[in-house]
Amino acid sequence: MPRPLPAAAALSTLLLAAAAQTPQVTFAGETMRLRSASVTPAGGTSFQVTLTMENDNGNPSLPTSYRRWWHCQIGNLAAAGNTLVVTVNNAGYSDVILPVWAWSTDGGATFGAYARCPTSAVPTQPTGTSHRFTLVTPPGVTTIRLAKYFPYTVTRKDAFVASLAPHPRVRAVTVLGTSVQGRPIHCVEFTDVAVPDAQKQRIWIHAGIHPAETTSFFAVEGLAAWLGSGDPWAELLLDRAIVDVVPMANPDGTALGNYRVNAGSVNLEESWAAPYASTVPEIVALRTAIEGHMGTPQAPGSNPITVLLNLHSSHNISFPFHFQHTANPNWNPVTNNSGVLPVVHALEGQWIAAFRAASPFVALGTTQSSSAGAPTRPFVESMMHDRWSAVAAWTGAPAFQRPVMAITFEGTYGQGPAAGSWNAEADWRLCGAQLGRALADYLGLVPTASAIAYGSPCQTLALQGTLAPSGGGWLATLGFAGAAPNALGFAMFGFQQTALPLPAPWQNCLLRQSLDANVFVAVDGLGFGQYTLYLPPWPGLQVATQVLACDLAAPGTPIDTSNGVLVRNDY
Repeated sequence: MPRPLPAAAALSTLLLAAAAQTPQVTFAGETMRLRSASVTPAGGTSFQVTLTMENDNGNPSLPTSYRRWWHCQIGNLAAAGNTLVVTVNNAGYSDVILPVWAWSTDGGATFGAYARCPTSAVPTQPTGTSHRFTLVTPPGVTTIRLAKYFPYTVTRKDAFVASLAPHPRVRAVTVLGTSVQGRPIHCVEFTDVAVPDAQKQRIWIHAGIHPAETTSFFAVEGLAAWLGSGDPWAELLLDRAIVDVVPMANPDGTALGNYRVNAGSVNLEESWAAPYASTVPEIVALRTAIEGHMGTPQAPGSNPITVLLNLHSSHNISFPFHFQHTANPNWNPVTNNSGVLPVVHALEGQWIAAFRAASPFVALGTTQSSSAGAPTRPFVESMMHDRWSAVAAWTGAPAFQRPVMAITFEGTYGQGPAAGSWNAEADWRLCGAQLGRALADYLGLVPTASAIAYGSPCQTLALQGTLAPSGGGWLATLGFAGAAPNALGFAMFGFQQTALPLPAPWQNCLLRQSLDANVFVAVDGLGFGQYTLYLPPWPGLQVATQVLACDLAAPGTPIDTSNGVLVRNDY
């Protein structure tokens, strides 16, 4: 028989066994932040997990309202599953947010995508600073990552930027500067390089000034995908605009798991109150790039910014929304600096209407009013207004530049576009694509097509075309005159224009397009005929067409060919 263990050894063995079955909380990974964590057995495979939130950077001087981000990893879970009663303490937010999790079945080596926890885990609030919920881990899951909301890492941003190298409409990826800890602040420039920049408007979009407001990052991913999708509206936008996107303005704050500040505990948004006095490297990088694009009233930039979108996320609101600045006809930078000039307020209203029309999700939100932070005016929109839009020499002589429509768009952590749903990453990526379409609408861009006659008839057969919108594309109606009465007519189509002689004895007549298709066309007793061509909404698509008529009643069957008509999408 085995010899009984001494009491101390037996107790040690029991403790080791218990430890082997007790989940372990860590929070040293990218974007993770907690002050402390504890796990207490609650019987069987159930445990009480207490997560205590920490200030950004562990800085005790920061306001309580900045303490709004938590993210951790819980490992050593039982393969058969655990019940975790999680309490999040010391929170700086009071709204109820269904948390998210990601699973690992290999001890934390790899994880699946983050998703909302089951709705049974909607938190309750024992107090205003404490949130409690229960999770049951699935069998086979040995480690989970758990967060207040969908996290977004610097690693993901870097991979996203690298993935844009083959993007058909990325002209450049530049580094505007580096953060306090030396991380690059990227800017991606989208446009159609085949179209000259003259007359293009410049759009500036930046995300992640507040690092844990992650809806902005997903919107940027969706916008980039849409801009490279070949969608006719995307192609039209990039023919007429330059879109500069800063996908992560505060990379240190993101990496450190901060909610609102950078590595130096500076709320970057507040630095816009005195941007030219700021030495904060992130603000210096953004300010310098914006200033370089804008120029001055005496020397405006070649393509100054006309639209600036400041992307954020907001608590205690169900649906996405904008802050529209109040109109102040008596605005004065010193004595009455609340709000913005009425012309800028009106432009903001036009933008909000365009975005709401393009996005059913955005249309669910209610526009909030803002004084632009008067009297300190600590927003980038205030800088754009005060330094350019409100300067008479900018919009008047000699510059005659457009006012800047600069506005904050706020994503939210709560409801999704479908009734009763919680929003997810995919909702914000779609919102980013819809933002792109709204930009095209706001700029007043309208896809167009043309039917352009070229060449001359062989004899008397004249062809012309007219266009009408149809099914998202264009219906071209081609009409001809001058054929022999009741002749045999053929419409010919090709993707390339040519000027090739027909075979003898009709070599005096030219084939004016490649012969990729043809159809019979009736010719009436007066020598008239008509046919149609549908042009799908494919950017750059063009089709050349021409009519050939055979006079079957005349000796030798004479042939006449018309001039050509090029039907094309002009975007």
